[in-house]
Amino acid sequence: MFSFFRKKPAPTPAPAPISTSGSTSLGSPTSSGSPTSSGGSLIGSALVQPMEIPAPQAVAPERQRWLDRLSAGLRKTSTGISQVFTGGQIDDNLYEELESALLMADTGVKATQRLLDEVKARVQSSGATRPVQVKNILIDSLTQLLKPLEKPLVIGEFKPTVIMVAGVNGAGKTTSIGKLTKHLADGGASVLLAAADTFRAAA
Repeated sequence: MFSFFRKKPAPTPAPAPISTSGSTSLGSPTSSGSPTSSGGSLIGSALVQPMEIPAPQAVAPERQRWLDRLSAGLRKTSTGISQVFTGGQIDDNLYEELESALLMADTGVKATQRLLDEVKARVQSSGATRPVQVKNILIDSLTQLLKPLEKPLVIGEFKPTVIMVAGVNGAGKTTSIGKLTKHLADGGASVLLAAADTFRAAA
């Protein structure tokens, strides 16, 4: 009776049948060209490693001269203003593009607004209908604006000739220095640039 309440031992599970389908015999040799854990392949009894191809080295671009970079920048500014007048009509879009081009050329906010007001007034009074006419009016307005500031620059009277440029941020000092340098270099002068602002010597 007491043996009835005793815990019966768990039955022993029957062994799972061994499937012979898809099994690989232990004595079979490794097939030719099979991959290995090291990344190579076995051909016969020799281990062949893949060939490593060296990566191409980047060629450093040729550094341009300072005058070449300056000339490229001046051409970009000139091209930007000239492209404003390639359209077929005079509209608000033309004046907006002209304003952006003048500001990008370091003309200044006040000078740009004055030029735009004068150009618009002269376009209306002259009855101009083509963008090329606006371009001619702009050229004449710029000439009249700069005429009172025209003064002869005598180079060679004093040696060395020192030109000091000063102004607030955004006034166009660097652009003006670049244009003056190109003008003097084209005339055969030897130009040396020196930064007096120790906080912005790179400019």
